[in-house]
Amino acid sequence: MLALSRRVGEKIVIGDPANPLGVIQIMAVQGDKVRLAFDFPRDIQINRKELADRMLDERSETDDKRETDDGNDESGEDDKGDAAKD
Repeated sequence: MLALSRRVGEKIVIGDPANPLGVIQIMAVQGDKVRLAFDFPRDIQINRKELADRMLDERSETDDKRETDDGNDESGEDDKGDAAKD
């Protein structure tokens, strides 16, 4: 992890300086809060960590439900497989 000290108005360039992926600017510092501005292409998602974690949890729950709805048990084998042999 890289930790940087910046003052209000200063910027951090992400990626190649000649063709940056994006730029983060320090907009304000008030007490223990820092206001940041992100200048990135629209196709790059930027999420707060707690929201990103929630999104991953929801995606995992959806994937788990989808596996259950497909008729597969936890081993990933189809329940109908043994019946077809009889």
